[in-house]
Amino acid sequence: MTRFVRIQWPRLLGSAILLLVLFGNQGFRGLVRNWVELGRLRREIVSLEHQEGAESGRLKAVRSGGAPFERLARKELGYIRKGEIEYRFPPPVEEKN
Repeated sequence: MTRFVRIQWPRLLGSAILLLVLFGNQGFRGLVRNWVELGRLRREIVSLEHQEGAESGRLKAVRSGGAPFERLARKELGYIRKGEIEYRFPPPVEEKN
């Protein structure tokens, strides 16, 4: 083992210095942290773009008026027409055996 160390000491010292420079300072850790954050933000952008596409489709339906608008208003906002009666039923109860 000591012969190995005597022969390879420049490489071992260089490796140790390189490891200290890369992992022992704030700059490299900050770089890695920023790289991870960049990946997270890119995934979030893709998700938001998909969401934007879905919402723009809904917006087109609302702007066109008519049946799609009425269906959305009834489903999501609970609107009813004047003179209509709204019936609400309790959810079914599970029977225990």
